[in-house]
Amino acid sequence: MFIIEMSEYESDFITKSTKTTGASLIRTFDVNHEMSLFAYYYEDYIHLKLRRYKDQETTMDDWLSLKAVGLLYPDINLADVSEIYIDQEENQLHVQIPNYTHKRNDYK
Repeated sequence: MFIIEMSEYESDFITKSTKTTGASLIRTFDVNHEMSLFAYYYEDYIHLKLRRYKDQETTMDDWLSLKAVGLLYPDINLADVSEIYIDQEENQLHVQIPNYTHKRNDYK
């Protein structure tokens, strides 16, 4: 499986979506030229949206294949899932994982 980060090439989409979703950061990926993956960064979590191209059905098997990768550098831990569901109407699989990157160490 290969995953290509496409964020640099989709800057217009990212700028618009950051404003409309309230996410602090959005990253986009191409997965095997078969699926798109969007990562929306919020304060406490990262919301992932996985969708197959060409109107093919997105399934839990797609997630299991992606999850086997383990980590998308530098901060998306695919094994640490707090919520997962499929939106059949939109043909998207949604996954929520903790966002540990923006946590501060408040020890004095």
